[in-house]
Amino acid sequence: MSAPFSRTALLVAISFALLGTAHADDQPDTPGKAAHPDDKKTLEAVNVVYSTTKTETPVVEIPQSVTAITPDRMALYGMQNLDEAVRYMAGAVGGSYGADPRSDWILIRGYDPAKFLDGLSLPSGSWTADSRIEPYGLERIEVNKGPSSAMYGQLPPGGMIDMTSKRPSLDAPHEIEATIGSFGQKQLAGDTGGQLDNDGHWLWRVVALARQGDSNIKHSKDDRYYFAPSLTWQPDDNTSFTLLPRYQRSLSDGVGGFLPSQGTLYPNPNGQIPRDVNPGEPGYDHYWKTDESIGYAFNHRFNEVWSFRQDLRLQNEKVDHRSIGSLGLEADLRTLDRYNYPLVDHANVFAVDNQVEAKFDQGSVQHDVLMGVDYLHSRNDYKSGFGTAPTIDIFNPVYGQPIAPAPYTFHTNSLLEQLGAYVQDQISIGKWGIVASGREDWVSNDVKDLIANTQQKQNDNAFSGRLGVNYTTDIGLVPYVAYSHSFKTTVGTTFDGSAFKPITGDQYEGGLKYQTADGRTLITGAVYQLTQKNALTVDPEHLFFSLQQGQTRTRGAELEANVALTDHLNVTAAYAYTDAKVTHANDATLGKEVALVPKQQASLSADYNVHEGVLAGLGFGGGVRFIGEHYGDAFNQFRTGGYTLFDANAHYDVERWRFQVTASNLFDRNYVSACNSAIWCYYGYPREITVSARYRW
Repeated sequence: MSAPFSRTALLVAISFALLGTAHADDQPDTPGKAAHPDDKKTLEAVNVVYSTTKTETPVVEIPQSVTAITPDRMALYGMQNLDEAVRYMAGAVGGSYGADPRSDWILIRGYDPAKFLDGLSLPSGSWTADSRIEPYGLERIEVNKGPSSAMYGQLPPGGMIDMTSKRPSLDAPHEIEATIGSFGQKQLAGDTGGQLDNDGHWLWRVVALARQGDSNIKHSKDDRYYFAPSLTWQPDDNTSFTLLPRYQRSLSDGVGGFLPSQGTLYPNPNGQIPRDVNPGEPGYDHYWKTDESIGYAFNHRFNEVWSFRQDLRLQNEKVDHRSIGSLGLEADLRTLDRYNYPLVDHANVFAVDNQVEAKFDQGSVQHDVLMGVDYLHSRNDYKSGFGTAPTIDIFNPVYGQPIAPAPYTFHTNSLLEQLGAYVQDQISIGKWGIVASGREDWVSNDVKDLIANTQQKQNDNAFSGRLGVNYTTDIGLVPYVAYSHSFKTTVGTTFDGSAFKPITGDQYEGGLKYQTADGRTLITGAVYQLTQKNALTVDPEHLFFSLQQGQTRTRGAELEANVALTDHLNVTAAYAYTDAKVTHANDATLGKEVALVPKQQASLSADYNVHEGVLAGLGFGGGVRFIGEHYGDAFNQFRTGGYTLFDANAHYDVERWRFQVTASNLFDRNYVSACNSAIWCYYGYPREITVSARYRW
């Protein structure tokens, strides 16, 4: 592929060509803002989503499972990362490796999801791929379950998470909030904005957060800093341009987990290893991440039929990580062998998405047609080393021994370029709805090994499609069926030099959705079969080589309900049954369950608010979460039992203030969330309590 600048020039030309298809001098009979999800209220944001179809569409009209999470929902339970945000969601598992200040670890329908911000892909490097976006800076989170390549290109089959940044709005809150919590947490956050001129053509907003404190592991901190000013120019009701800068800095020591199975999952004659023990080296370990970006969202409505959108972002992310890791216990079952692992990962990403939308009728048939061209240029520089480190007594660790520097033994520079063209038609024929999407992608992946002085280059093109049909009954129930396909490029070759084919996913899904007229109750259910093909497996005949004979199949059923039982009481419920197995492999993983995927999971939460009387302003609630037993490794040798956790919250509103206390894992259950092997096991999240005071004006 050509350089990013020539490709960008091509896309700009295509954008202007698309603009030329509409008549700029044709104005709608009734002026109004271009349809955009950011103009919606919080309640509507739960029921209207954007990322699945890239158009503003009610959840009940989308023939696919999708869940939206609002900031109010996250604040209610004191959620501070994506791991916690998906706790009450069917088919999603977060925090499988316990509390980790570095990043989120989430599975959707058995697979790692792709992560997007404002509709554009986040870095996909070795460590920068685990981008942890500050939740306080988000307007909402949308989780699309199942293949989404038809609109976004190469993605894993399980789904994607698209996060939308807070941006200027006339109804944006003005608030400042102070929080203290477990492990010495101290946090100050603010969100404010308004209009710069009397006519409201210029709007601004500033979101900022500073947090300092320790993690749940001894001698380890978890500090975060976030700053996101934004500016919108809206010269008329049909045009808007929003500038979206963002800066985020994370500083932590230690990573938690990585403890031997004897003393965590299994008995140890020396006792139980404390869950807050630090197996690393305080004063030496560090994890520093800087994430900065600037982008914009442009919207223009030409007339009642045609509109144009362009989203663009430049992002720079760097991770500097140095850690002492554990290699298991010696014969005395208390001396821990350790290694030294330094790494640096640097990613630069340019992404742009151009969309032309046309809404029109053909007799009794309504069309919402979306045509788009997007481009992604992602460069990643990664280097790491490996060395020895002194042992410690895991039951009585003494730190401070000299640590020899570990030289960098691995250094790669990779360049990923993706150009995609897509078209989608959302068709309404009476009570019938059809969503048909198709996309062609051209992907180039070039990986250079700067130490071995070798290079691997992979060029692929692939077609992705999606077809869904639904029917709205007279009582508001909406049954649907859908098929979707995904692909993801795999770099490398087999022993005989044959290039790997893209990993593909195919999903068949059927479901039922129901939403009340006032939008306060939404119930969704789905059954599906999801198959991933061309997964890599170990080549038994040639060491250090792989074969593409792997296939996994996930069959499941999911139910989610968000119900307003009364004006005072809201209830959410979720249940998922997931049967994920390896159906084709040339090794001992054949027939095994997919790691970290529980067959059963369920949750229930409630929130009660008093609106009248002497207790007006008081609210309280709680939730219970169950995760069933599951294996932590591909060979199904290490199974952890199921666990049930309880959460609680209480809040009181008086005038412009809200005082709130939240508790997750209320009874402080000590449990092992997963074991990858005999040397690496992970305790789950301990009890965390936060107390906050928020003032709005």
